[in-house]
Amino acid sequence: MYGFIKDVAPWPDDDEDTRMRSGRAWVDLGVELRKGAGRIEPAVQRVWSANRGADVAAFKKMWDDEDGPKQHLAAGSDAALLTGAGTMAVVVLRVAWKAVVLFMLATLVVSAIAALVSGPVGYFMWASRLVGIRKALQSMLTQVRHHVLDVVKGTLRRAMATLSLLRIAAPVAFVGLPASGYWRHYGLAASDEEARRKTEEVLSETPAGREALAWVRDHGITVLFQGGDLNDSPDLVGLGDFQDNLDVLRIGVSGRSPEELAETFIHEVNHARNQGGPDPILMGREAFIDASIDEEVEGEVKASEMREQLAAARGQQVIETDYRWAYNDAVRQENDARTQAHQRPLTAEEQHSLGDRAGRAAVRENIIDADYRRTYGEHWDKRWPTAVRNLLTPP
Repeated sequence: MYGFIKDVAPWPDDDEDTRMRSGRAWVDLGVELRKGAGRIEPAVQRVWSANRGADVAAFKKMWDDEDGPKQHLAAGSDAALLTGAGTMAVVVLRVAWKAVVLFMLATLVVSAIAALVSGPVGYFMWASRLVGIRKALQSMLTQVRHHVLDVVKGTLRRAMATLSLLRIAAPVAFVGLPASGYWRHYGLAASDEEARRKTEEVLSETPAGREALAWVRDHGITVLFQGGDLNDSPDLVGLGDFQDNLDVLRIGVSGRSPEELAETFIHEVNHARNQGGPDPILMGREAFIDASIDEEVEGEVKASEMREQLAAARGQQVIETDYRWAYNDAVRQENDARTQAHQRPLTAEEQHSLGDRAGRAAVRENIIDADYRRTYGEHWDKRWPTAVRNLLTPP
């Protein structure tokens, strides 16, 4: 029964307990920061009450200054409490959405049973009810997502207003990490809907594209089509990215055709499918780099396959990618060698095995040449700050 409505009513992950614990952890952090400030204040006051001199006066001025540690601690406490409250509000909205979907499914089940009993007229009534429920759920989902975004944005605006200090103390820096992530990825999350429409039309022409679109819908991935370079690295052009901890897939639109955007979409969906891995916390540096490059290779191979499917669907000549060129070249050379040696040619299975290895090797070499080893090495070097940021990012 859920299959009739799942495209307009995606089911969130059953992780409310985890999310609620995260919210409570933020609240606890805010309370602890406030307690810590209360414990520190008497000790600090004893410094200047028991001592005299220019240094002590400078310390007192710095402590009481609006940009001093005292204000930082208070701001950090407020920001953590606001983030915790926002996280809990999002959980409540998710639970309410699940309850609505379950109620609608129960209604559909009852009406379907009634339709079976009453014959064609009942079936017509059930079909009409199904259409109405789909429309209602689609509208409600739009509203729920709007409210969730409002909760997140509102919470972070208040938190960031509280944290509008450029020099921030260490405890408050950790509070600022999730805010900066959300502000970057959601606060300015305008999407080019015309680019989305054209890209989805291209994707719908191929089996790989249709499957990727369905997977994204079924797993609640937010897809944004945005202009500019999406990559934070100065040495790489960011055509797209996927934020594991936010479930946000972004596609860079500027100056690119819908066909190119579709290839990037396929590549980034491959990253989304591998969410959470490779894990730099659990892997050595070289193992993490190799596994990450393997994931990039897989994404490029899938994008190449989608391009070939698109050319076949349109009756066009395939423009060979590096993967396909290396694939065909390896097969041709091996068959030529076998002909000269009076051996049988490769079977279809042998051709694919040999060609795929050669194609992936060529793609891997290109990725390494693009400095991805250094990039992923830096990711591994920053694994602990990244892990803390992802842990503290509200759902």
